[in-house]
This record gives sequence, C-alpha cells and structure tokens, in this order.
Amino acid sequence: MRRWQSKTKGPAQASHSGPAPTRSAPGTLAAVVEEIKAGRFLTNARHRSSRRKSAWNLLLPIVIVPLWLLLWWVAVELVWLVHVAVIPAHATGAIEIWMKGMGSAMSLAGFLMIFPLMIPTLIGGMVIGNFLIYLIPAARAAMDVEDRAFPGTEYATAQKALIRIFKMCGPVALALSLLAAWFF
Repeated sequence: MRRWQSKTKGPAQASHSGPAPTRSAPGTLAAVVEEIKAGRFLTNARHRSSRRKSAWNLLLPIVIVPLWLLLWWVAVELVWLVHVAVIPAHATGAIEIWMKGMGSAMSLAGFLMIFPLMIPTLIGGMVIGNFLIYLIPAARAAMDVEDRAFPGTEYATAQKALIRIFKMCGPVALALSLLAAWFF
C-alpha cells in the first residue's frame, strides 16, 4: 500500500530526524502558516507528536472533550436565551431549551446559532483542560521533560497561542450566533 508523501523537493523538504526549521519563532501562528505554505506541516506535526510518550498525555482528551461539550452546550443555551428574550413568541414552555424550540427542520439561522460556537468552545476547553492537567505536579513534570527538545510546544507558549486564536475566532462566532438569534 502506498503512503502519501510530500511533493516538495530540495532543501525545503523535512527530514525524518527532526522538524524542518522555520524563520518564524516556534509555537507561533506565523510558524504554522509558514509550515503549511512550504508543505512541511504534516511531517513536522507528526515529528512533534512523537515526543508524547507519557501516560499523562492520555488525560488530555479525557479532560478536554467533556469540557468542550459542556462549554458548547452552555454557549448554545445562552444564545437561545438571547433569542427567546428578543422573540418571546418562540418560547416553548416552562423548561426552555433550544432543542425543543428549533423543531425538526434546521434553518440557516438555526445552524448559525449552534455551529459557529464549536471552535471557540473547543479552544476554551483546551485552555482550561491544559490548565487543570498542568496543576498536577507529576503530569507537569512529565510533559515539561517531553517539551524540552521541541521549542514552542511548552505549556506557556501553547496557552498563549490558544488564547490568541480564541481572541480571533471567539468574537466572530459570537457575532454570527447572536445575529442568527436575532433573525431566527
């Protein structure tokens, strides 16, 4: 079976011994964009992820996924409450939930009330999950050892990058969802 291989040739191609260097500071969005443009992102990401050997890394999805789903649910509920406050005729009863109010068919406005919030709440779940796991001294020590050889992947840099991405996509997602709540 043939595996996908990068089509780049020459010195720009990443080797299997380590990630190809970038001109931008490691761990920044500029470095990620640079890697994507050069066609080295998947190779470098695979190399960066190979460092994770500690069992503590298994906590990340166990903590982050439920946090993300909880944050997403709360965000959608809040947008629905805004919608009901703007258009009280859409209230469906004493226990007001958005799933009852949406009905069976989903319109574009209904879609925009729910799905733009996925990305910012996922990022929020990552930030909170990273923080909670970083509070465990043994997990922090194991992950710090794994991050030493990979600049830009340490806790502080990852958190700053996630917060920066949240600041970019959070307001856009909230604006789309609130605008849809107004017109639903």
